[in-house]
Amino acid sequence: MAHDVLIVDDEADIRMLVTGILQDEGYQVREASDSVSTFQQVAARRPNLVLLDIWLEGSDRDGLEILELLQQQHPAVPVIIMTGHGSVETAVAAIKAGAYDFVEKPFKADRLLLMIERAIEAAQLRQENEELRLRIGRDSEIVGSAPLIQSLRQSIDRVARTGSRVLVTGPAGTGKELVARRIHLQSPRATGPFVVLNCASMHPDR
Repeated sequence: MAHDVLIVDDEADIRMLVTGILQDEGYQVREASDSVSTFQQVAARRPNLVLLDIWLEGSDRDGLEILELLQQQHPAVPVIIMTGHGSVETAVAAIKAGAYDFVEKPFKADRLLLMIERAIEAAQLRQENEELRLRIGRDSEIVGSAPLIQSLRQSIDRVARTGSRVLVTGPAGTGKELVARRIHLQSPRATGPFVVLNCASMHPDR
């Protein structure tokens, strides 16, 4: 299924140019010229990506305000900011507000396409990671109210916030992997993969 890209720009010729580039690459493209039409399009069908101009003449909200609302209502949708020369500082502010990246006008088609491809891939990976966390969430719960269990939870909370290496020891079947998963889910790296490696099955040279 073709990825759906929403182009938001008050200049019809820019929308037409970008639409042609994206359609040639197999994308499904929709257009909006202001904040009202943007949110109408998003409400009708959530896009895979929004290509958003900073300055929108005749719009109730500018690009930064639209970005802020999109982040609140649809945080999983990546947004690439389009900006003219001399407004890079504004584009950087947009990235700090949650935009994936920005591209300056006039832009090169190959750079724009690469940026869009990477933004959509990153969003898909985040969604897959979130789905995996939801699947393992129940199995990762450490249940119990005994003092030792409460102390273990507190230790996990403390160590998970650090960037330190953690060694979890104990006899087979005591839940070492369960503890490791909880540390990962509580850590700043929770959006990344959790990889289980069985060292016993590996050749010593590896």
